[in-house]
Amino acid sequence: MKRDRHNRLFALRGFTLIEFLIALAILSIIAAVSFTSFVSVRRTIETGRRNNELMRELRSFLERLDVELSGAVYAKGEKGTTFVSKRVDLGSQYASNIHFTTIVPQTPFELGKRGEVLQVEYEVSASEAGEQFIALKKRIYLYSVPPGDFDEPVEFLVGDEFTSFLFRFKSEGRWFESWDTEKQNELPENIELVFSLGGRKYREIFNVYISEM
Repeated sequence: MKRDRHNRLFALRGFTLIEFLIALAILSIIAAVSFTSFVSVRRTIETGRRNNELMRELRSFLERLDVELSGAVYAKGEKGTTFVSKRVDLGSQYASNIHFTTIVPQTPFELGKRGEVLQVEYEVSASEAGEQFIALKKRIYLYSVPPGDFDEPVEFLVGDEFTSFLFRFKSEGRWFESWDTEKQNELPENIELVFSLGGRKYREIFNVYISEM
């Protein structure tokens, strides 16, 4: 009788231990799944935040470029005005530089005064982020005295993770891959920019409204 009772207690204790181990295993699985889900959600949130920041910066860049290009100016025979864009061989691909004179309605956060003549340059180069990337730098030259001279430029990095950056120029129904006012003696009517950033491809068309000084 005592032996049967002892065996039942032993079996009960053994069964409780097995249950504990099973429960522990289940909790471990749940914890692992929860941690994986947490990491995945956090990564998704961080990716979304980074994409939102990228889009804000992209919109700001395109809006600024639109204002600058729409106010481009050129005066024949005047060295203080220019509009030049050339394609550069970066090894794995081609990209476009552009240098032009513009009259920009400045904001309080920009250099210069409203209506001031500026020269703006966007320069492409190989990026330190990797061979497939393109770095884009911007330089702003403020107009100074004597006429036709510009101060030393202010330079800053627009971005270093572009994967393409190409301009095209339209005049009299034809598209050109490059432009030089010393040869064309006029500004293009429309400017197309095709570029890739953050895994997405973008295409923007800009109009030139000011053509003479």
